[in-house]
Amino acid sequence: MNEYWEKFKQLFKPNLTAKDIYNIDFGKLKAKGINALLVDIDDTLLPRGVNDISPQIFEWVVARKEEGFKVCLTSNSYHPLRVKYFGDTLGVPAMSLSLKPFPFAFRRSLKEINAKPEETAMIGDQLFMDILGANLLGIYSIYVKYVTPEGFFLRRWMRQAEDWVLKRI
Repeated sequence: MNEYWEKFKQLFKPNLTAKDIYNIDFGKLKAKGINALLVDIDDTLLPRGVNDISPQIFEWVVARKEEGFKVCLTSNSYHPLRVKYFGDTLGVPAMSLSLKPFPFAFRRSLKEINAKPEETAMIGDQLFMDILGANLLGIYSIYVKYVTPEGFFLRRWMRQAEDWVLKRI
């Protein structure tokens, strides 16, 4: 039983945890051979429901690109025009309706930026979507704390389940 628990924990354990996208040391990622970033949008890059890019977010993406990272927005959002707007505004590919954590969601994004899993990091706020999916493919996983309090009861329940798992891994 203990062996199965250990395997289970590894599926959900992020390689790195950060308060937010601004508290990630991208120099250390470069030193690990990471040169591509898959970035979740809602509650990772910007608060859920926000429909415009702040100068701070724009500058963050520009800085990553100047550091030599290939960037792709990878979102489960069912608002494709909103996701396309973010990608176009930031000058990066943007995938909506990705269906994370399924591996094909990540493979599609990797193909879009011509990156390999071992040279890529996924930055996201959802353990059961972003982190699990990245770990399944061998992508370096970075968990950031979500930025918007959950209002919908199912999402609150999911966050409670994520917190329970995080405390145990």
